[in-house]
Amino acid sequence: MKQIKIGAGFGLWRLGMPSAETIARVAERAEEWGIDSFWLSDHLLAPSPELDVVATLSLLASRTSKMKLGPSVLLLNLRHPLMVAKAFASLDYLSSGRMVMAVGTGANLADYAACGVPTEGRGRRLDEGIEVLRAVWTRPKASYHGRFFNFDDVTIEPRPALRTNNDSGTIDIWVGGRSEAVLKRTARLADGYFASFQTPAEFAANMAKIRGYAAEYGRANARIESGLILLCRIAGSREKALEEMRPMLSALGRGADQFLQRSVFGSPEDVIGRLGEYVAQGLDKFVLWPIADPASWARQVELVGREVASHYARLS
Repeated sequence: MKQIKIGAGFGLWRLGMPSAETIARVAERAEEWGIDSFWLSDHLLAPSPELDVVATLSLLASRTSKMKLGPSVLLLNLRHPLMVAKAFASLDYLSSGRMVMAVGTGANLADYAACGVPTEGRGRRLDEGIEVLRAVWTRPKASYHGRFFNFDDVTIEPRPALRTNNDSGTIDIWVGGRSEAVLKRTARLADGYFASFQTPAEFAANMAKIRGYAAEYGRANARIESGLILLCRIAGSREKALEEMRPMLSALGRGADQFLQRSVFGSPEDVIGRLGEYVAQGLDKFVLWPIADPASWARQVELVGREVASHYARLS
């Protein structure tokens, strides 16, 4: 079995955002704690503060040396893919080849209206965006002619470092979401599936569908990895963790029960036990997103690293 890798979610500051100094300090210590990767949320019109993805990745790249860094999910449709290609190729150069990417259409259609981007055809727009990224990241004088994007002889340098872990040879592009369209897009185009807030049974069912669709699209032997985002709170016990999660649960109202079914919380042993149910379904990459106010955020990231990520590192 592959080593289980544990990353930390970065953003979704529903309970308040930590200071810039705290963010930088956590980034500097995260690798020591055992964190494998940082994944950043991307929202334009959000109910809570959100930092710009590219700016924040630049900071994180400057304070780390080994961990993977990327957005989950990047709202690619709100940006021209050539601008995204340039920004992430630059980030990959500055981080010595540590960038990864998960993309999606996003759920807030108000973002599209604010940016003047039509919602009609947003799935096809995302497909073309992925194709554009791959084209200009892998060859000079790339040309593309689609419904939404058209250009000739575009060269972006430096291009991302060569990858050997995937079939595309460049920055991993994973697809996030859970709709049938997302599963089919993953099967046709992606290096991986980035699930979020799913039970073990839901994840297993979606991966089975992706494998089936991939075979239909002629990608039966494609390397399609998978990862899962879960909200997390670590405390001395499940009861204590529930108490500390109360502000978030109260805001969810009737949705609190479903939220808890798709979160991991309690003691480190409780969290590891719950993750084991996903590992049994074949998962080996997790992103644990701390449910934390600014005062407890750094400690929660440290606990994810020292108590959960390091546990799996010792096993390997």
